[in-house]
Amino acid sequence: MALDGTRMEQLAHLKERIASLQDLGGLIRALRALSASHVQEAQSALTGIRNYVETIEDAVVQGVDLLPGPKPPAPSGGEPTAAVLIAVCSEHGFVGALNERLLDEAAGRRGYAGLAVIGRRGAMLAEERHLDLAWTFPMATDVPGVLRAARHAAQSLAHVTQATILYATYRPGGNYEIVAKDILPLAPDLLARTGRKSPPLHHLRPAQLLERLADEYLFAEITHAIMQSLASENGARLRVMESADRNIDKKLHGLRRDEHAQRQEAITAELLDVVVGVEAITGRP
Repeated sequence: MALDGTRMEQLAHLKERIASLQDLGGLIRALRALSASHVQEAQSALTGIRNYVETIEDAVVQGVDLLPGPKPPAPSGGEPTAAVLIAVCSEHGFVGALNERLLDEAAGRRGYAGLAVIGRRGAMLAEERHLDLAWTFPMATDVPGVLRAARHAAQSLAHVTQATILYATYRPGGNYEIVAKDILPLAPDLLARTGRKSPPLHHLRPAQLLERLADEYLFAEITHAIMQSLASENGARLRVMESADRNIDKKLHGLRRDEHAQRQEAITAELLDVVVGVEAITGRP
């Protein structure tokens, strides 16, 4: 009877593990579907944001053309001084090595007076690495939250003259590429472009107009970077969830096979008990 009790305990334990893995599998599939939905939403929004950035760039070029005399000089090359580096990381986990790669890239850059991190997971990892953070802000977790995150980042740069944003740009198949873009001051290639021949209608002084357009350009670039990061983050999470789902299926297959074997052993043991009992009753060996 002790042996039967042991088998029963083993079977019960297997059933519990199978039920737990099935529940975990359901959660992972839900996260997988949510990540896929966020990737699609971010990709759809990126088209409009790119158009928005291009429109602001064209407006900046036309605003520069309104200024009397030569165009403002392009910023000189070389190492930036008193500049801020912004790393757009993830707010939540299950994104593979995304945050590690972003902070590795940030740590490898020199000449920046402060490191700013968008995303709680990235900020926690930066603190574990003992990186000195100028400020941190939450990362958007969905498309509607992107504008809020971009607004916070833009406001923090109100008194900054040089800034670079580091983010992951989305690639098909859940892949991404780490990109660094200078967002302050205005890019040299943008200032070097020629606007339309006929000046646009305007009600502000050219210098004031250009100042406001520069602020809008900064906000547009930050918005684009955060939206790209949101798509990349969820693409990375989607791949992690797909891998976890496959692993759970393999484990469930193995546990069900073990459960079947345990049941077969229990049936065999019961049959042997019946045979032994019959022999004991009949007295036949």
